[in-house]
Amino acid sequence: MDIIQNLKRIRERIVEAALRVQREPKNIRLVAVTKNVTVEKIIEAAKAGIDTFGENYAQEFRDKYIKVEKALGRDVKWHFIGRIQKNKVKYIVSNVELIHSLDSIKIAEEINRRAERLGINVPVLIEVNADEAYKGGVKSEAAEEFLETLNNYPNITVKGLMIMPPFFEEKEMTRPYFNSLRKLRDKLQKKSSKIIELSMGMSGDFVVAIEEGATILRIGTDIFGERTD
Repeated sequence: MDIIQNLKRIRERIVEAALRVQREPKNIRLVAVTKNVTVEKIIEAAKAGIDTFGENYAQEFRDKYIKVEKALGRDVKWHFIGRIQKNKVKYIVSNVELIHSLDSIKIAEEINRRAERLGINVPVLIEVNADEAYKGGVKSEAAEEFLETLNNYPNITVKGLMIMPPFFEEKEMTRPYFNSLRKLRDKLQKKSSKIIELSMGMSGDFVVAIEEGATILRIGTDIFGERTD
């Protein structure tokens, strides 16, 4: 698995998809998902030009980020993209650039409490549920109320929305989910001009996501190859 070649192909596809819908490729950010990826592969991807990594598990993130940055001799940016447990907030709140998966007031309270203690502001995305009961996320119809509640926490800034659509063999089937998220983002912008980001699109469907307005892509398999969960 050649990470350099994989990244070259992905970047070419990002540019092609963006230009096809008259978007600026530079406005689409690539986050390399490191779930179950070794530190060695992460370092290889960083040396190949990846500057932002996304981790699903707080403890895995804690174990990796120091090793990666020590090996590189420099900082890299990290996003947290997985489900957040209250007792794991301490591992991520001061060490990530962006949390993609906020969907709980209880977790928001813990993030805000720790951020206030540290004197920092934590950027987050609201995770929107794609009508799948077993997945996390706020129901789209409850997103506006959730945003209004989050506005009560001064050490949290909502930057946008995230979604994980159901898995489809035919990737075109993800389009309605991405389209709906973009429309919801546009609606919520009337409440807050800071809501800009759309974190949507993974290895199988990122081209469709770009066509529907994605600003952040979360790509793992197409960079690092298949992994075992």
